[in-house]
Order: sequence, then C-alpha cells, then structure tokens
Amino acid sequence: MLLLLAVLALLVFWALRTSGGTDSTGSGADDAAGGPAPSLTPGPTDGESHSDERPGGREDSDEEDADEDGDGDGGGSGDGSGEDGTGGDADDGDGPEGDGRDSEDGEAGDGGGSGEAQAGAGAAVAGLPDCRPSRLTLSLRSAENAYPPGERPELQLTLRNESGTDCRIDVGHGALELTLSQGDDEVWNSQRCPKGDESELLRVPANGTAVHTVVWDRRHSPEDCDGSRGRAAATGTTYLAEAELPGFTVTPISFRLDKD
Repeated sequence: MLLLLAVLALLVFWALRTSGGTDSTGSGADDAAGGPAPSLTPGPTDGESHSDERPGGREDSDEEDADEDGDGDGGGSGDGSGEDGTGGDADDGDGPEGDGRDSEDGEAGDGGGSGEAQAGAGAAVAGLPDCRPSRLTLSLRSAENAYPPGERPELQLTLRNESGTDCRIDVGHGALELTLSQGDDEVWNSQRCPKGDESELLRVPANGTAVHTVVWDRRHSPEDCDGSRGRAAATGTTYLAEAELPGFTVTPISFRLDKD
C-alpha cells in the first residue's frame, strides 16, 4: 500500500515537472523569438500608418490650391473692373461737363448730378431765415473807377452779415433795383425788361460777407421789351449807380466811361 502511494506521488511529481518544463521551454522560445508572432496580434504597420494619413494630407493640399486659385480670381476680378473703367467713370463725372458750373459763354453747363446738387443747395438756402436789416449792411462799389472803351462795368453789391447765424436775402430783379443815370436822365434800370429769375436767394454767412455782381453792357434800357427796337449805346462819361432794396439803405457811387 505504501509502495503504491509512493509510486502515485512520484507520477504526480513527474507530471508536474514535465508540465512546468514545457511552459518554461515555451516561454523561453517566445522570449527568444522576441515576443508573440505578429500574425497572431496584427497591428498597424508603418506602411499602413502612412497610408491612413495620405488622404487627409491630400485634401489639405487641395484646399490650399483652391484658396490660391480663389485669391488669384479675386485679384483678376479687381483688375478687370479697373480696366473696364467702372471706377474711372465716377472720376470722369467730376470733369467740366458734369460739374454744373457756368460755361465761359454764360450759359449754364449741363450736368445731371450737379443739377441735383444745385437744387439741394437752393433748398438749403430757402430754409434759412431772412436777413434782418439791423444786422445786415449793404455797400455798392464799382470794380473800376474808369473803364476803357469796350470794357463792361461791373457793379458789386457787398452784403455784410453781423449776426452769428446764416441768413438769406433776395437779390433778384423783383426785389433789387439797380439804376444808372447821367444827370437827371436814367440810362439803365435792372427792372426794365429784366432777364433771369425774378427771385434769387443769396446766402450770407454768419459774421461774413456775400457779393452780388451785375455787369452792364454799356447800353440804354430797351424802350420796348419785345426787342423790336434796338438799344442805344451809352455816350456819356460819368454815371451815378444806385441800388434799392426794401428795408435797406445803400450809398450811391459813381464811375466813368472813357472815350476813344
């Protein structure tokens, strides 16, 4: 019996030893091989890692190319607008034909946008208060004391505003009357067959001056307003100029026309 137990114990011990040796040997083999075989536990290789990153990198490159193309198109569009003259047309509108100023022959220049600007300026003047005679001083003068033959006399009415507010005054022929006389004879009157607007509002700036100029053509006032009879040329030498505006006092002046 004891012998049987000893034999069984020996067999168990031998079996356990054999099993441990096999594990040890297998472990040693694994260690010698450098770990488990790659085929058993596959993982991303260097080649697979690069392959995963390439699509993303390619898309970034495409986006950059698209951005560069977009910038180029934008620049080209800007250049194209300049070449087409879109901006140049706006600059051309500021030229003499579009500025609305009077031309040299005295006729109003034609300009679309400038006419609107003038209308806006006229509306602004119309909205100003009337100049008060107590704060507005008027003075009349001649541009020259004597005028040689052929030169037209210029009469300048200067308006001085002594208030701190801009104001308006009507210097049209319906309100302002200018007369030129020689002795007791009236030679010319601005309200005799007048030209231009009956009402002409003039802005006089606060604590500043404005000037209204009238040019005389050295001829008598017409005897009839239909133009059927010619106007006689002035033949005198010394003339008295007077200005009358309701509510204001203006000192008369004199000037001379030289003979040939």
